Amino acid sequence: MSLRPASLPFTLVLVLSAVLGVLSSPAATLEQLSNQRLIDESTEIVRGTVVYCNQIYRQPVIWTVCEINVTERFKGAVAAKVQVAIPGGTASGLRQSFEGTPTLTRNGEYLFFLWQGKSGLKQIMGLSQGLLNIATDAKGNLILTRAKSEDRMVDADGNTIEDAGVNIRLEDFKARILSRSASKTSGARQ
Repeated sequence: MSLRPASLPFTLVLVLSAVLGVLSSPAATLEQLSNQRLIDESTEIVRGTVVYCNQIYRQPVIWTVCEINVTERFKGAVAAKVQVAIPGGTASGLRQSFEGTPTLTRNGEYLFFLWQGKSGLKQIMGLSQGLLNIATDAKGNLILTRAKSEDRMVDADGNTIEDAGVNIRLEDFKARILSRSASKTSGARQ
């Protein structure tokens, strides 16, 4: 016996439609973080290269923890290395994934905006928003890039907005970071 859509009870059709709608819609909604918020609310801002990553299971979340060799520090305590935890990965035979989380590549160079939560793990601010790739342009300038996010984004008031991504010279962004840090220490808006 085969079921055809016409023979399904109306209630079952509604339930299946709702389930399929939920499964096909984006799962993550991210609040867009301005450059100022990334700078101000990060506990650390570092430029560094990924050495290695391991997965750990700290119930109820699997974390991918990566060690970063710090090449330049813009905010936070001086240290040659930092460990960054990203939710998701495979450990103890289990796999978890979370929408909006970035993927780090071994030997990849990035600019990290980090914060430390109650768990003690240092995490990337705003998931993928707080991780900028470092590349070199045709003129030899170091460029910070991040592709625009395909996840649903909202502003601070909850209005849906489109993310533009990032493409800026490292030196220009460094000046912004130093300017924001100087204004914060001189008693500017907190």
